[in-house]
Amino acid sequence: MDSLASGFAHVDKTDNPHSFIQCLNLIHSLPFFQECKSHSFHLLNLSPGDSVLEIGCGNGIDIQKLAEIVGKSGISVGIDISMFMLKSARNSNRKNNTIPEFILCDGNNLAFPDSTFHALRSERVLQHTLDPFSVVKEMARVTRPSGTVVAFEPDWETLTIWPGDRQTCRSVLNFWCDNLPSGHVGRSLYAAFSDAGLKNIEAQPMTLTITDLALVKQMYDLEITFSLAKKQGIVSPVEIQNWENQLSDADKIGQIFSSLTFFLVRGEKHMIF
Repeated sequence: MDSLASGFAHVDKTDNPHSFIQCLNLIHSLPFFQECKSHSFHLLNLSPGDSVLEIGCGNGIDIQKLAEIVGKSGISVGIDISMFMLKSARNSNRKNNTIPEFILCDGNNLAFPDSTFHALRSERVLQHTLDPFSVVKEMARVTRPSGTVVAFEPDWETLTIWPGDRQTCRSVLNFWCDNLPSGHVGRSLYAAFSDAGLKNIEAQPMTLTITDLALVKQMYDLEITFSLAKKQGIVSPVEIQNWENQLSDADKIGQIFSSLTFFLVRGEKHMIF
């Protein structure tokens, strides 16, 4: 059984790859992520005729928007390590006027020469990699001098859910975070950009809040997470049942609250003289 936390790193090997498309569709539907995406597009500073690369393009919705910005005179490429995701991306973009190129590729070893693109973007991808610093270095390598790199990542150790027993909450949420290859990547993004030689780095925290239990369950895959946490002995069935009862009671009176902080980071590749 794969949770959304662990499964994105190997979608093609999971029992239900369609669940990851459903997760992406949910995220694209939420105003918070729509605003974050729009802001990240703006930070790329793209113009018609430019070239742009999306790391971990998923179902292709974001790279399609970037393709529309650079236009038919520009170059837009989306890469992913999942053939299932790439197939979905190609199908969803088939009828568009400006169609990005989709390539099977790993962010740790980008299949492009140095200084290829005007801008690179990744969103919620580095959390699923074992070495985010290495991926950011690759992103910087294929960026042109004076080009821009933008990344948007959560820090899962900032996830809160109310109500619930403090120790039970901490145990389950840490379990979720630790199931990701780099669950606390958000806090290290600034350092990763600096380590890659990028300059004029800006980091902006953006916090998602949810006050609806059904959406909390969807976003954080609570049913599977609870099941896995019980199976691995992280918490007992009684502790999980008590927490579920508390959440249900709080939801009935409008007192559910959850928050998660993301970091939107932008950097520039220095000019070569």
